[in-house]
Amino acid sequence: MMKNLLALFLFIYSISFAQKSQIESKVTFSDNRTVDAKIPFITNLFDSNQIDEITISDRKVKILENGQAIKYQPSEIQKIEFVDLKGKPRVFIYFPLESTKTLVELVYDGRKIKWLKAYRRHGYDGSTLTSDVLYKGDIRQPLSLFVNNRKKLKELTADKPELEPLIENINYNRLKEEDLIDLLKRYDE
Repeated sequence: MMKNLLALFLFIYSISFAQKSQIESKVTFSDNRTVDAKIPFITNLFDSNQIDEITISDRKVKILENGQAIKYQPSEIQKIEFVDLKGKPRVFIYFPLESTKTLVELVYDGRKIKWLKAYRRHGYDGSTLTSDVLYKGDIRQPLSLFVNNRKKLKELTADKPELEPLIENINYNRLKEEDLIDLLKRYDE
């Protein structure tokens, strides 16, 4: 019974991400060579503007160069830049401190602090899991359900105590990227 439910769920999930869309991208390789290419993203059946980030943060990245599909190891790629189907600019980088096997999204890159988002496939149901990490110099601070995010942000920004009210007002249960980016921009001022 459990195997049947799991198989049904995987079937439904795979159908929901069965569409593909090729997105124009700028790829910078680790040898500083830059290529304009297309990336074949899997999109959601119910929302054709929603891409599956696992497509680009998988163990091998498929890139269409001159109509030919070529797979690259993440370590061969320095950066991939594109505008997703919702019009949002996205940047994925190879960041060995965070992951040696995949690319991670660079959500915010400030003078003092970086925000990276890693994507991976759930082992049981195939859903996409994300993990958010802030980097301040040598300090690596994950943001998650099991961490007091307010306390950790206050520690990271202790040299600017005027940011505490902003940190208190962020809803960490329904974290909006814009709220945290605004806070990080103010910290970088």
